[in-house]
Formats: sequence, structure tokens, C-alpha cells
Amino acid sequence: MTKPSEPTTAEWRAHVDEQFDAIHESLRALHQRQTLILELLTPEEREGPSLDDLLARIVTLIADQRPVLRRIDHTTGASLDLLEGRTPRSHPDAAGEEGAEV
Repeated sequence: MTKPSEPTTAEWRAHVDEQFDAIHESLRALHQRQTLILELLTPEEREGPSLDDLLARIVTLIADQRPVLRRIDHTTGASLDLLEGRTPRSHPDAAGEEGAEV
């Protein structure tokens, strides 16, 4: 049997160049697909409030509901204290800290 000959430097270089070209083409195709996906997901400019404006409004609405949420939390906690046989917690003051009974 004859031993296969070793590839020459030029053959190796040609092989490596082919591999790099194939990788380059794959990366170019992936880049095109990624660009297309980003274009589809990016909203167009339009009339109306921006996302930042909407988020700021939501934060304001939640902040406005804070006293109600604090009262609900206290009522739920006090009810659970009674159900579990503990002394009911005291009513929270305006800062949200538990204070003396009101």
C-alpha cells in the first residue's frame, strides 16, 4: 500500500482559506437575519406617549395607591395574626412603620 502524501503548504493554505470563506459567509447570513429581526421588533415612530412616559405614569399611579396598599397589607397581617393566635400587629403610621394602636 502506498502512504498518502502529506499536503503541501499551499494546499493547507487553500483549505484554510476555503474554511474561512465558508465561516465568513455564514456570519454574513446570520448578520442579515439578525438585522431583519431587529427591524421587525423595533417599533416605528408614531404619535402618542413614549414608553418612558407610560412607565413614569405607571410609577406615579402605584405611588398614589401606596396608602391603600399599606392599609390592605396591615389588615391582612392583622387577620393572619388573629388566625394564628398571635397578638394583632399595631396600625402603621404614615411612614409605614408599625406604631402604637390607633
